[in-house]
Amino acid sequence: MFLAPFAGAQDDSNSRPPVTAADIQIVQKARKILDSPAKWNRADTRVCPDDARTFSLYCALQKATKEVSNNFEHRGAAMQEARFVVEEVSHNKDYDHRLMGYNNDPTTTFADIQKVFDLLEDRIAKRLKDPAANRPLPPKATATKEEVQIIKRAREILSSPSKWSRIATQDCPSNATTFNLYCALHTAEVQVTGKSEDDSMAMNEARAWIAQSAPNGSKYKARLVDYNNDPTTSFEDVQKLLKLVEERLSKQLVP
Repeated sequence: MFLAPFAGAQDDSNSRPPVTAADIQIVQKARKILDSPAKWNRADTRVCPDDARTFSLYCALQKATKEVSNNFEHRGAAMQEARFVVEEVSHNKDYDHRLMGYNNDPTTTFADIQKVFDLLEDRIAKRLKDPAANRPLPPKATATKEEVQIIKRAREILSSPSKWSRIATQDCPSNATTFNLYCALHTAEVQVTGKSEDDSMAMNEARAWIAQSAPNGSKYKARLVDYNNDPTTSFEDVQKLLKLVEERLSKQLVP
């Protein structure tokens, strides 16, 4: 049975409801609905007629959701996870509506849309295997300027491959000249706020991204440490993670 967003999160554009096996079916069906360029609607308005013969990314997911669950939620699990996939594959864009904006972007190709479905199915499958990554999360707290500054400072601390330590622990000497991901965040927190909190919003946002998006995220016990030490993780991956977390926190700032 398709799960609607958890209570209180219906209007939260960053909500992440728990996924179910039905969400895998939704993605697979949406991929079939959009199985050729001729069926792709490049001018999405988020209005999805029942008799449509062409479909935007949003409308393909909507139609698939209705067919699988007989119900549709704008903030449903598959729809929300699709928004996060778009956010990551187009992290240098700032769409007002992620699914519509990416669909209508003139640089987006049909192959890009199919890649979204592939990544989406993979992410949902990983969340289903990892109870910690799939538990319902409370609505996010509003980010502060300090949290954004922490991430920016962590990126500065890790500004080059020569400053990155591939051997991560949670022991962060004050006189260190190289830093793993955890220690870069720890050091940035101390420099920005005068203290370090292991469960700070900046730390937790980074952990959440790793659990839900890193290829081996479901296997990690200490996500910041294990992601840093994973031989498949590159310096560019670490920088991309910090940039995505900075962008996500920036969007949560109160204007």
